[in-house]
Amino acid sequence: MTSTTSSPGIDEHPGLGPGRGRLEGKVAIITGANSGIGRATARLFAREGAKVVCVDLVEVITPRIDALIQSDGGEAVFFQADVTSAESCQGMVAQALESFGGLDILLNNAGTGIRGRVDQLDEADWKRLLDINLSSVFLGSKAALPHMMAQGRGSIINTASTFGLLATESYSAYCASKGGVVLLTRSMAIDYGPMGIRVNCVCPGATATPRLLRNLTQGKSPEDAEASIQAAAGINRCLLRLARPEEIAYGMLFLASDEASFVTGHALAVDGGQTIDA
Repeated sequence: MTSTTSSPGIDEHPGLGPGRGRLEGKVAIITGANSGIGRATARLFAREGAKVVCVDLVEVITPRIDALIQSDGGEAVFFQADVTSAESCQGMVAQALESFGGLDILLNNAGTGIRGRVDQLDEADWKRLLDINLSSVFLGSKAALPHMMAQGRGSIINTASTFGLLATESYSAYCASKGGVVLLTRSMAIDYGPMGIRVNCVCPGATATPRLLRNLTQGKSPEDAEASIQAAAGINRCLLRLARPEEIAYGMLFLASDEASFVTGHALAVDGGQTIDA
């Protein structure tokens, strides 16, 4: 197996090449944009020519993603928002219209995870996770759709998970929320396809985000941390390594671009073969 403990820093992205203008002239909103998959995707979209509204609740990584994009020569603004709030979601759409004059792409990416069987979960934790992972997709889409419907085009992409396609132990709330994202995506594709709006989701496999690596290694010796990472990498059972965030970002890019103009209602697994039998 390939070790991930020596992976490049979060903003080095060895697989993130120079842009080819695949999103030139488009405006994108990305939630959960300051870390992990959202951060890599925001930077990639900007490199491909998009103007990006980077939405996040907290500034946990510096440089902040909008500053990083600007240092690359791209255009971006930061909008602090709680995506479980309808008012905040309406605000991020208003920010896109005010800053860049339009909205072509919405990536509902913000999410979280909590482990536990049903008998172990507090009701408050269950509700909070579904609010962040599932209700935020509803609220973000609800805010963006009137504008997309009026212009007769748009691309909505939702971050689901391989655990929205198959189940795993002691992850009941997360599996339920991501399964909900997959079917909400398909339902929206049916409803809004005739209006020129495509709706898809990406189902990442285990990915070397700061949160996952922290969860796998926190409080462990270097040897135990490496063993924990390798066990997680084995979930991606064909390639036997963790994905890099930019590898997931390229799946997002395809669905956002005009290259996917006839793709809607699709759950794109970017998972190193994890769901090969699903």
